[in-house]
Amino acid sequence: MGYIAMCALSRAKNELAADDESSMVVMPMRRALGLMVFVLAVAGCAAQGPYRRGEQAIEQFVADPALCQELKAPSSLRIPVAYIEIDEQGAFQDRAQVERALALVGEGRKPKYVVVFVHGWFHNAGADDPTVQRFKCALNNLQSIDDNAGEEVVGIYVGWRGESWSIPVVRYATFWDRKNTSDEVGRGSLVEFLMRLEGAVKPTPDTPNKLMVVGHSFGASVVFNSIGQILLARFILDAERLASAKPTPRHAQSKPGLVSGYGDLVVLVNPAIEATRIVPFFAALNEYTRTRVDLLSPAQPPRLVILSSQGDWATRGTFPVARVFSTLLESYQDSRMATPYGQDIDIRERHLDWQTMGNARALQTHEPLRRTAPAPWDGKCPPARAEWLTQAIDERKAEQRRRGETETGAGWSTVFDGTGITLSHRGVTTPSNPLWILAVDTELIPGHSSITNPVLICLFNELLGDPKVINPEGRKQEERLRRGK
Repeated sequence: MGYIAMCALSRAKNELAADDESSMVVMPMRRALGLMVFVLAVAGCAAQGPYRRGEQAIEQFVADPALCQELKAPSSLRIPVAYIEIDEQGAFQDRAQVERALALVGEGRKPKYVVVFVHGWFHNAGADDPTVQRFKCALNNLQSIDDNAGEEVVGIYVGWRGESWSIPVVRYATFWDRKNTSDEVGRGSLVEFLMRLEGAVKPTPDTPNKLMVVGHSFGASVVFNSIGQILLARFILDAERLASAKPTPRHAQSKPGLVSGYGDLVVLVNPAIEATRIVPFFAALNEYTRTRVDLLSPAQPPRLVILSSQGDWATRGTFPVARVFSTLLESYQDSRMATPYGQDIDIRERHLDWQTMGNARALQTHEPLRRTAPAPWDGKCPPARAEWLTQAIDERKAEQRRRGETETGAGWSTVFDGTGITLSHRGVTTPSNPLWILAVDTELIPGHSSITNPVLICLFNELLGDPKVINPEGRKQEERLRRGK
């Protein structure tokens, strides 16, 4: 046994000696590999900002063909943009940016048309960022609309660290990292800014000022996390007020006969958010309108619009696959929801938790958005038709009357002049429900990040409507409901 032990010990010493010799080669290689990985990580780590310090937080720009391809000559308009930057923990990177932005929207005597944009994955507030450049073009298109000549368009660009790693291909692995960050950004100080902004732009519900918020991709997640619960609470408070014969609580933006949201309109484009999170909105409004189908004014504009491209690989492919693995231990229950016109919707929670809110067909309120006009767009947004929704509903009712059907107005369709965009209601919800969820044809939004089609801002301008026309129609609706209670 002693001999065997000595032989084993001798063999072990020889192997260790061999390992020492090889380690003289291997260890430097490992150190070099580790150093190379570290250098690549540092080199690929995206900047954290802020990009807009001091006076750079406010910018006055003039659009030209180099910036906006749809322009044939430099614009004659000079438009202001304010920048608000949020860090990864949800705090303002520079609170002075907030005060500058609020001061900007309070300047001048013209009514303000304020557009807030929150960018998505891979982007930031840098001067050379493509979304910054396209946002400026959208603002120029808005200000160029003849009907908006008496208003001052003001842009507010909300920047956050949409890209954490800039290495090609590898950067796509940051999907869930940036999704979690968007939740943090939305739940933080941005809530304070958006509430103060609304108070500055719309100090009273009947103000002529306009306020629109657009969030794209994870920027939509930022917006939804910031004001989603505010929207839901206001939807319920206003619907309850319309439905009840007794006095009920109001909120700061309550308008007679209408359901209000945040500002005038919130648009989420290709939102990377689970569909289960929009179900409470859909269910609450469905319940109120199912009980009374004439609850909402035909002039009731949309307050929350969710758009999802049919070519969006990130939310239609990557998102569901990832959700399958991240929800393995969660429990679900299925149910059926009765809608105002007798159509039942299957609410399959597991399926909805795997899909994004714009891609859940069961919850979509309209047919896919598309362009049907053969003529090319001339590069200029046409004036908005203030009563387009009321007219579309009336035309649908006339069609139903001719066919001997119940005149609900549900299932209406319209084509917007100039842009050739066709919008068709599915007939599942009441015709003027303030929540819109729809897919978008790839010509309008080709993919996840391709939201540069200039006709989109024309559509948003149509959907927002004119408070000077909508608010009086709301008062008429309140009188009709009061007589019927």
